[in-house]
Amino acid sequence: MKEKWKMYALLIIPWLSVKKLGKLSFKRYFPTILFSNMVIAFISELSRELKWWKVKNPIFPKLATDVSFVFRPFTILNLWIFKLTYKRFWLYLLTNIFADYLFAYPLTTIAEKLRVYKMVRMSRKQLFFLSVAVAIINYLYQYKIIEPQQKSFLK
Repeated sequence: MKEKWKMYALLIIPWLSVKKLGKLSFKRYFPTILFSNMVIAFISELSRELKWWKVKNPIFPKLATDVSFVFRPFTILNLWIFKLTYKRFWLYLLTNIFADYLFAYPLTTIAEKLRVYKMVRMSRKQLFFLSVAVAIINYLYQYKIIEPQQKSFLK
């Protein structure tokens, strides 16, 4: 437990900002966030098989998907980016490119120094492009699948 404090902090601290999102924004984007988390969980499962990265001291060691990564700042940041940029695709994309760059380069370096995780067979550049691809998939899912359903539900 003592060595897992960083993982628990990653899991809990970002959720403190959810109340500021507002109930409507949370409800509007939550289906896409769940979809996104499933995509990230799938990628994490692939990562274990393909040895893309190695998570140190995961909360649940038997799972390839570490919940502190799937339900951590990524989830909350994703909600905030949707709230602030949705319906303005280029702003959404630029915001995600900036966030994904920070994640792939300086934050991954910091995480490796703190021994949270370590990149193994995936480069930071590949991680960056994978993250941007997931962001585009998320936007398309919200725009093409969730948004039309929400509109018909509100009629």
